[in-house]
Amino acid sequence: MEWSCRKANPFRSIESTFLIPSLPVLTALARAGAVGRAWELFEGAGFDQRIDDAATLAVKGRLLKGRARAAVGEPRRALYAEAAAAYSAANRLSPAPYLAINAATLRLLAGDAAGARGEAALLLAQRDGPALDTPYFLAATRAEALLLLGNRAEAEAAMAAAARIDPDGWADRAATVAQLRDIAAAQGSDPVWIDPFAPPVSLHFAGHMGIADGGASEAQLGALLHQHLGAHHIGFAWGALAAGADIIIAEALVAAGAALHVVLPCPTAQFEAQSVAPAGPAWAARFHALIGQARSVRIAADSATSVHDPLATAHAGDLAIGGALSNAAQLASSAAQLIVFDEAGGGANTARQAARWRSQSGAQYHLTVPRDAAVDAIFPPEQPDPSRQLAVHLCVLHEDLARSGALTGAQLSAIAEGVAAALSGLPHGVIRAAPGGWEAAIADLPAALAVARRLDGLGNLAVGAHLAIGPLIDDPASGALVPFGPAPPLARRLAVLAQTGTTLASDDLAVTLCARGASECRSELYYLWEDELGGPVHLLTS
Repeated sequence: MEWSCRKANPFRSIESTFLIPSLPVLTALARAGAVGRAWELFEGAGFDQRIDDAATLAVKGRLLKGRARAAVGEPRRALYAEAAAAYSAANRLSPAPYLAINAATLRLLAGDAAGARGEAALLLAQRDGPALDTPYFLAATRAEALLLLGNRAEAEAAMAAAARIDPDGWADRAATVAQLRDIAAAQGSDPVWIDPFAPPVSLHFAGHMGIADGGASEAQLGALLHQHLGAHHIGFAWGALAAGADIIIAEALVAAGAALHVVLPCPTAQFEAQSVAPAGPAWAARFHALIGQARSVRIAADSATSVHDPLATAHAGDLAIGGALSNAAQLASSAAQLIVFDEAGGGANTARQAARWRSQSGAQYHLTVPRDAAVDAIFPPEQPDPSRQLAVHLCVLHEDLARSGALTGAQLSAIAEGVAAALSGLPHGVIRAAPGGWEAAIADLPAALAVARRLDGLGNLAVGAHLAIGPLIDDPASGALVPFGPAPPLARRLAVLAQTGTTLASDDLAVTLCARGASECRSELYYLWEDELGGPVHLLTS
């Protein structure tokens, strides 16, 4: 929906920062892929009416460029032309290389090749002055201008210099590579030379636990990893850190310079007790070292349980797979999966994660390393906790219920009937009345997504959706299945923050949808970070 069609959520008590964006926040949203949301906020804040501020015009150009990339045909060309005009206007007010090069490139993409070459030539002819951008972007700007002029060899050399200046600035590199590829496509030239400058692979990894510390199988796996990592440019990795293959892979990745993102099924101390410490103090020391080197640690289930819950293990695998896929999508790069099997194709958790990987997600690599350590004898067996379920927690707020004192009984009944129709078909007891609306905990993910689509069609609801593992207790007093823990309050906070007519999803739900390749709904980034919500917030659409 367009901004003008959405209404403020009457359940908000304080205006959210979602509605009071700053230009840096809008730029960050656009870079992360949420161009549509950023444009809504840009227009909603009245920024599109400002013609006398270079910073605002630059952001306008950036957002129009993003919208153009998502368009087709004549609308794409027109949006590129608007974006070029915005950058040109910003450059006239406050000249800067990045403004000039964007204006030039967007002229080409709008169909004005001669104008693009003229602006690129003027930019390269300028004498050195004060540094108006980072050293990386100054070099990358030169590469872009040279490519606009058809000087591919010189453009490649300039891009190599830019990469040497900032070898790990992948977000900036992704922006440059996208622009260079756009230019090559518009010129009809071969873009293969650009590929080595693209952000590296985002990897999901998993492997079996039957490897002795310092034994023959570890040596074999180390040699295979040395060969594999030497052949593939891996920059980011997601996985767990169980004793055995997980830890060995993670150590090799860190040594090769990859950013490690750890995803554990349960809190760190509990995971260590279940999946690391029984194998001996050497593995525990290696585990702690990796935790200290990790860029992030994500916990799949933080609710208390005394068992080694396979539900949490499976959910952690989805979150790790989704983390790799989401990062690759954000950087417009590739994803891959690395799996270490034993001779029999196991264990079960490793095989499950391998089966979850879809062919369209990226390459999948299998390494086979024999077991040389006992597993069943030392590690506690997995045991389901019947009180816990993985469920989508929905909070549904109806805008009129914030003004219930002004509603008749007949009006309230009509509201309830409409929502009941959208929630129909769910098992008995999963829906509960709540202040201002209804809550539900739905263990069937496809069914929850179908409900979200029906609710979205009603238009006068604000919905929050969160996926989490937690206790679901059959309450004999109410006859409802009552969830405990942080999931229901988090879903309600999302609903309160949502505009009427929208559904906001937690990062856990969005990442899991990415891992499972869910086609029923898609998500797009809505807000970059909110501590109380555990990370980014996503807009769920059908």
